Amino acid sequence: MRTEAWLSTIALGCMFFSATGSKVALSAEKLQSEECRLIVNWDTANMWNEVLYLAQQGGKPDATEVMASLEQIVDEHAKAKVDTIVHCGFVLPWGTVPPDFKSFKRLSEPGYRALFHPGGETGLREFEEAGGDLFQVLLDRSHKNGLRFVGGMRMNDRHGGSTSEPFCVQHPEWMVDGYADYKHEGVRNAVLAVAAEFLERYDLDGIELDWMRWCDMFKRSEAVQNAPLLTDFTAQMRKVLDQAAKERGRDKLLLGVRVPPSIEECRLLGFDVKAWVQKALVDFICPMDFGMTDVNTRTEDFTALTKGTQCKVYPTIHPQYVDQSLRKTPTGEQPVIYSAENYRAAAKNFYGFGAGGVSAYNYQDHWVADPDEWPRAMSYLTGLRNSTVVAHGDRHYMVYPTSTTPGVVAKYEKIVLNRKAGDPAGSLRFRMAEDLGKAHLSATLKFKVTGMAEGDEFEVALNGKAIPADQFERRYDTKRQTAFYVYRTPLASPPEKFGDNDVRVRLTKSAGTATLVVQEFEVLVRDSRAR
Repeated sequence: MRTEAWLSTIALGCMFFSATGSKVALSAEKLQSEECRLIVNWDTANMWNEVLYLAQQGGKPDATEVMASLEQIVDEHAKAKVDTIVHCGFVLPWGTVPPDFKSFKRLSEPGYRALFHPGGETGLREFEEAGGDLFQVLLDRSHKNGLRFVGGMRMNDRHGGSTSEPFCVQHPEWMVDGYADYKHEGVRNAVLAVAAEFLERYDLDGIELDWMRWCDMFKRSEAVQNAPLLTDFTAQMRKVLDQAAKERGRDKLLLGVRVPPSIEECRLLGFDVKAWVQKALVDFICPMDFGMTDVNTRTEDFTALTKGTQCKVYPTIHPQYVDQSLRKTPTGEQPVIYSAENYRAAAKNFYGFGAGGVSAYNYQDHWVADPDEWPRAMSYLTGLRNSTVVAHGDRHYMVYPTSTTPGVVAKYEKIVLNRKAGDPAGSLRFRMAEDLGKAHLSATLKFKVTGMAEGDEFEVALNGKAIPADQFERRYDTKRQTAFYVYRTPLASPPEKFGDNDVRVRLTKSAGTATLVVQEFEVLVRDSRAR
């Protein structure tokens, strides 16, 4: 009985796919409208895998339940007022693509590779084997809800695979240090062929090129000189999209890119974002850190390039704000997940420097850390669509130490004070798009110091103005078995200013021997209008 119901559902689903796939396509005006404020990017599994896994706790779901769960997941995006879903369907060089692609030799097993939760499969494998099409289900439901559905492509992902994968074995001459080298025309052509087939098979609203998985497309020593190759590749991708649009009778299909959070880092990696914009090759840019939210993202450098064009900038939020390996506790690593106030602060910075909206990445970390967060955490995104709403709530800014891997530009999110130096001092940049001179706002600065002795004394200056020592509350933190002190002080404008703030800490009296690390800077901004 279960098998008959399964096959019946699949048949009906396939009829639905073919009947509705192109009828609900969004117009060019909708694609380019100012209404696009919120984009969510998913890899090949994380949009649905954990949710299906949770659903299977009462027994392995059948096809009807899988279909209903997939559609409900998309519906939750619509409730959260997400405008665009990006769902990854291709991962180079491991060769993960949807079923039966002619342009790329697929891994032998049906269903996407390594997508199933360790606790057991979620039903998607059988769903695909019986004829179900994950991409088509998500696309159709997105269009039914009025959402854009964009095919994601990870350009050089290097986790979860090995050099024994077909692409690597067939073309070892195209590989360098275990990843594909885009200086080879064959690599670029292979990716273009996959994109063309995606657009042939699915009525996508565009393609997003995720250059952030991983960042290197060339040898580091060759990246800058090879930048024109990626610009030419982007132009070829634009032609692929334009041809697909013409064949469908559509005016426009989107091309988006995910790049590092600074123009300098883009340059060093061979991403000539300026050329991509000037040549009208890309429609949106999502600057992002590799794995954490970067509140210091230089949004204005990207919006300066896009001024006067239709290209939009959507800086990226991640649920994590610190490299897990840098934050150990006595019981091991603990999830460190953003709150609504944290997201609001990041978005305030993005909008304050001209962003057209916000992008979210790896958002499933919310319900991976706490299953009860699905679908509740989706609602946190809703308030980020509007810069006015963002500015009418508490904001919690956080600048924590993060890993620079695999980026190339060092990030100074901590201050190291060497007691043996003549004048131990250091500073860091802390961005806040705030004017704390407004009557309805109040704020508190907080940071911690590790390696500290009781008799140590500090001078803290913000934007060149010393903060009186008697304004600080100094506390020993007993929650973690690491000796450090927490400092808190009220903050106002001046010395705080809108934009980049320079925090400088100097050791004025040394009473210990350990190296001091000043880190985990936070500013909690309270808005009395939100009470």
